[in-house]
Amino acid sequence: MAGIGDPGYSFAHRMRIALLFVVLFALASTQAQLTAPSPTVSPLPSPPPRNVPLRFALPPLEGTISLGIYDGAGKLVRVLHREDAVTDFTAGNDALETDWDGNDEEGHPLPNGKYNARGYVVGDLKVEGVDYFFNDWVKDEKSPHIRRLAQLWMENGELRVDAELAGGKATAFICDQTTGAILREVTPTEGMHCSQVPAPPNIVHAIDCAAGKDGTTWFVDALDENKSREVKQLSKKHEVLRRLDYVGDDPRPERIEASTLSDKIFLVEQSRILQRLRGLTLVRTLSNAAEGPVSDWKSLFDKKIIEHQNFSLVNDRPVAASAAAAGELEKITQSLLPNPLQNDQPGKVDLAVGLDADGSFLSTSDGLPLRTISETPNLSRALINSTSSKAADVFQDDGAVVEQYRVSGLDQMMAFDCGEFELK
Repeated sequence: MAGIGDPGYSFAHRMRIALLFVVLFALASTQAQLTAPSPTVSPLPSPPPRNVPLRFALPPLEGTISLGIYDGAGKLVRVLHREDAVTDFTAGNDALETDWDGNDEEGHPLPNGKYNARGYVVGDLKVEGVDYFFNDWVKDEKSPHIRRLAQLWMENGELRVDAELAGGKATAFICDQTTGAILREVTPTEGMHCSQVPAPPNIVHAIDCAAGKDGTTWFVDALDENKSREVKQLSKKHEVLRRLDYVGDDPRPERIEASTLSDKIFLVEQSRILQRLRGLTLVRTLSNAAEGPVSDWKSLFDKKIIEHQNFSLVNDRPVAASAAAAGELEKITQSLLPNPLQNDQPGKVDLAVGLDADGSFLSTSDGLPLRTISETPNLSRALINSTSSKAADVFQDDGAVVEQYRVSGLDQMMAFDCGEFELK
């Protein structure tokens, strides 16, 4: 047999053997890399924590403390304390102490530079609810804020009203058939309310229908292209027994429900400016040769929701408006108690109303919260109107109702300043 060095051993054989050694070496190197421990990557060093100690002499006024951090341009960049008690601070030598981590309201580090900390001690401010506007469903702080009414249902002898609340939640309520008062909240009903698709005789175009007393049927009937509508009661033989006419600017009927035990009907009606739920009971029906049966109805209840894209104040009361003047009653100027520890003269502060997911609060015009007003969610706008040197009215809107609150004792506030400091 010829060996590698043998002249009979071909050049091609020697090249194949050499190539095999190269492949084996490469495989061995790869396996070594796979089995070798991965190199340790050192994490980037964390920036050193920044801590700015703050201290101030407590003004001689009992109350809550709000403290903000302001940048060199005077902009509020961090609410450090909001309506806090003295016990939320560290008691130092003749001063209260706290600290700031150098971050903004979202927890992001702020750039180095000069900053200022200042705030207010807020004394015995009183906040009380006064009134509600544009919505008959809202009577107290526990009332649901119904924005729109939808379908009516009669189930097991109970009047059920589907509704949309401020914020968009769909719900339903069982209502008293005599007063319209809400008895309890339930799950909205699903399904088709009016199953009669073909219009029977004496009906032009059925918008909605409901079963009535003695096998009769009530209809909301669209009479013509001008959107004129009429409420009619038909017998089993489709004879018109009773009708309820709508004229002029009357809110048009959109939904109907009826009692099968008595002559009661319930209507959701809509106009350009309002939506209402009415309960009606029959007094009598007279026969008229020219017009047919004419019915006399007594109103059981009438609950309105007035449309208001916006609102303004007229004679200190809110009125519906398509758009309010920009900046109208968005802040007031309030005199402060002088701070004797800083040899202050009586100063002033511009007050406004702040809104967030938790409700509303009295604040400085630059955004420092001073005192909670309400826990109403879904608020979109608020106005503040000074009523005296010590009080103001707040009007706030969630799209369903405008609430009025009175804030008194506004003269019981005192400013303090922690001075300027350098953030590094």
